[in-house]
Amino acid sequence: MNNFLKILLISIFFVPYSYSQTITGKILDAETKEPLAFANFIFNNNQKFYTSSDIDGRFSFSSSQELTTLTVTYIGYETQTVKLQKDKNITIYLKASADNLDEVVIKPGENPANAIIRKVIANKEKNNPENISTFKYTSYNKTVYDIKTDGQTKNDSINKKMKGKLLKDSPLFMMESVSERKFIAPDISEEVVIGTKVSGFQNPSFASLATDLQPFSFYKDNIKLFDIQYLNPISKGSLNKYRFTLEDTLFQKNDTIYIISFEPRKNKNIEGLKGSLYINSNKYAVQNVIATPFEKGKIDIKIQQQYTFIDNKYWFPEQLNYALVFTDLGMVVDGKSYISEVQLDIPLRKKEFALESVRIDKMATKQDTLFWDKHRIEKLSEAEKVTYRVVDSIGKENNFDKLLTTMEKLAQFKIGIGVFDLDLAKTLVYNKYEGYRLGLGVYTNEKLFENLTLGGFFGYGLRDYEWKYGAEAIYTLSKENEFKIGAKYQDNLVEAGNYGLNYSMQNMLNFRNFQAYLMDNVKQGSFNVEARSFRYLKWKVTFTQSETTPKYLYEFHENGQVYTDYNDSNIRIDLRFAFKEKLVTSFNQRLSLGTTYPILSVSYSKGIKDVMNSDFNYDKIEARLEQSFFTKNFGATKYRLEAGIIDNPLPYGLLFTGEGSYDKDYPYLIPNYFQTMLPYEFLSDRYANLFLTHNFGGLLFKKGKFQPSVILHNNFGWGDLSEKNATSNQLIAYQTKKKIFMETGLQLDNLVKMNYMDVGYLGIGGGIFYRYGEYANAETKDNLVYKLSLSFSIK
Repeated sequence: MNNFLKILLISIFFVPYSYSQTITGKILDAETKEPLAFANFIFNNNQKFYTSSDIDGRFSFSSSQELTTLTVTYIGYETQTVKLQKDKNITIYLKASADNLDEVVIKPGENPANAIIRKVIANKEKNNPENISTFKYTSYNKTVYDIKTDGQTKNDSINKKMKGKLLKDSPLFMMESVSERKFIAPDISEEVVIGTKVSGFQNPSFASLATDLQPFSFYKDNIKLFDIQYLNPISKGSLNKYRFTLEDTLFQKNDTIYIISFEPRKNKNIEGLKGSLYINSNKYAVQNVIATPFEKGKIDIKIQQQYTFIDNKYWFPEQLNYALVFTDLGMVVDGKSYISEVQLDIPLRKKEFALESVRIDKMATKQDTLFWDKHRIEKLSEAEKVTYRVVDSIGKENNFDKLLTTMEKLAQFKIGIGVFDLDLAKTLVYNKYEGYRLGLGVYTNEKLFENLTLGGFFGYGLRDYEWKYGAEAIYTLSKENEFKIGAKYQDNLVEAGNYGLNYSMQNMLNFRNFQAYLMDNVKQGSFNVEARSFRYLKWKVTFTQSETTPKYLYEFHENGQVYTDYNDSNIRIDLRFAFKEKLVTSFNQRLSLGTTYPILSVSYSKGIKDVMNSDFNYDKIEARLEQSFFTKNFGATKYRLEAGIIDNPLPYGLLFTGEGSYDKDYPYLIPNYFQTMLPYEFLSDRYANLFLTHNFGGLLFKKGKFQPSVILHNNFGWGDLSEKNATSNQLIAYQTKKKIFMETGLQLDNLVKMNYMDVGYLGIGGGIFYRYGEYANAETKDNLVYKLSLSFSIK
């Protein structure tokens, strides 16, 4: 009985204090019905009773006190107060504010937002999640494509045409993926896609990822969206470039949350963002961020990031969203990524990481319903289920997978026809010597042999009236290590003069190949072995035997002999080292996304006299160092330093020439060539060239929509020809550049912009280059060269 009375008394006294109420719901834009991320909720007019919505506009709050009122605030929207009833789940619609805020003029020392931002910048390195020693997580990603109607006839007609009756209320297209990522600071990363699902495709070779269109965190000095580097508002020096406004101060448990809006200051020529930062007083870290480009283009993008405090130690991304709006098409792309199963400071070893930073697991397209039910953060809506059902049916009927394969081939300049690939680079050939070449290049593909490629080409020059042909076999021993052996034979034309480690590479996009007119006919057989070693090193060893017939008036004199035709047998070793090059596997290809470190390429050739009737003994070495990097508030810089040397006299076709690209018939700007130098103006057996390019982008000049990219060029070259080579090569004109060849240029891209399919702009620009110094022409006008440039941009 005594125990019963104790329990009764405890219950009576503690019932008032055990009262619990939980309010959940969602907040949406009243007009668009889109969720509002990071809206602020204050209960009972008490700022300590505070929560915010997540990226998807959902919110939840529990209290031991009765909750009677809810006040919602959001930057750019009208404040709304709601009386809470018994309903625990509510939906709130906020209206955009009709009032435009007047510009706030704040004198130095009076802006509290600046003081907070200084603390954020001071703590940036500590809060950057990619400075954590190691981490691992799982990410679920969903991307939804849809057409949004806004009452305009164009959007409505596009919507009806693309979606029809079957997809009337459902998204147009969907993608889902699940990936596992592990990381060792500062930049060793591996992300494996273990599941991918794309509407309309049975075996998609691509996947959506959290970092497709935005960085993993908001802590880098520049935020790259598409190909534009935007200045981060929390980078050093940003207080002079951005205007910050403290919009609200709220409380969450023991922490204070500062809501700060930001946008570029007037008359600051920066690629800037605008949006809101939610700064938590705990470590002065970014808890939430919403950002979008200040200047809009054909494609508008908004990113939203949400962070959570893990292990009472680190702030770490919890959700990363982006939204793309194709303004003229009405197309909207919503991408959401949810990060879970986060492990920090765990044992990881570098040798456990694969070569690729991103790769798709072989079983990724085979995952069943149980897998997706486990990883989906929320179940698919009925509308989304309809999209999968309808688009999958359409894709199967129209063979979307075959269309995808076709696009993958085209990216490699190939067209798949059954078990064969039509090689466009060997089918469509043009140069100034033979004009157009009518022919065909055909190779077997993976449908016939998985690891063996057999093929060849033939063609007939419409200007030189001669046939060219060749055959080739390549066997892949290891795709992972890019380990291949190959053999080929060709009776073909190659440009005279081996310069710049190009060695007559066929590239349909290199206009310099179109300018070639000094050609050698070669009957050439070769055998090669190539592979990738030590992650970042690619090497290739080739033995080549050639019989060369120059197609120009020429003689080579040596030791009393006169050569017009000659034989050459050599062993060549090529090395390419790209430290921390980022490789990804997607669309059934291994692709390079480059590296911020210098890339070193070296080639060594040993000519062996008397082997297979070879006429020459020589050593030839070429090396190239190149790098591209971006500097905050300054732009993108590229440099290319190259040099070569040959130790013995050789015919014209084996020396260094061809570094010029000035051709009145093809006035296009060709990178990494001298723009004011004729194609074969100089001849060398030793040379050194430096190409410097700096792209300011729009940092120097902005006037409304007229925002040309300003690019500076400075190119320098030196070359020499030994006396033996000078006397041996006869009946052909050339100069030597024993002193420095110099040219400088100013390039302006996007002088004229043309709408391209409502997704961006094709830009036409130009450059003017000036040749000066020792090799300047007598007339000033002859030193000026004008070039055309083409570019693409979204704004």
